[in-house]
Amino acid sequence: SAISFFWIQMDDSMISQIFRGASAIAYFLDVICAIVFMSKGGYLGVIVSLYTIALSLFSLVAVLQQPASLVEKMNAQSEFIFEYKGRFVVDLFLALFLFGMQGFGVAMGVITLFLIIGIRFLASPFPGAFEELFRQAGGSQNDNFDSPYGPGSDSGGGFAPQPTADL
Repeated sequence: SAISFFWIQMDDSMISQIFRGASAIAYFLDVICAIVFMSKGGYLGVIVSLYTIALSLFSLVAVLQQPASLVEKMNAQSEFIFEYKGRFVVDLFLALFLFGMQGFGVAMGVITLFLIIGIRFLASPFPGAFEELFRQAGGSQNDNFDSPYGPGSDSGGGFAPQPTADL
């Protein structure tokens, strides 16, 4: 599927590249925001800033898929960051830390949440772009990521209610 924006014809690949680039810029600015906040001093400010920097760099590596050796380790030990739900939780925590950093932090928290929620709204009109940005839970591209019954089930297939004991 494609969309026209002014004179530019955008397909799934271009839309995913735009969101990937915007996310990378946001994560980089999150790191800068945390460094500025850390420079103001205070024990709690330093701790919150270090967590923010760690989460931002973690997400930045996942978005850019670089450096390859670190991506390979992350893929083996923390693959949730490559799935939408995992990235959403990381971005939610990141935004909560940023909201504690006054002006610049609040702005970056809003931008970070706006991007991850905006990406979610891409899922239905541009599923190809969404699939380029995130892998599906469980590793299979055919999994229904919104299924309440878990990966690989469209309507609860394999789900059987447990019998109750009538005593």
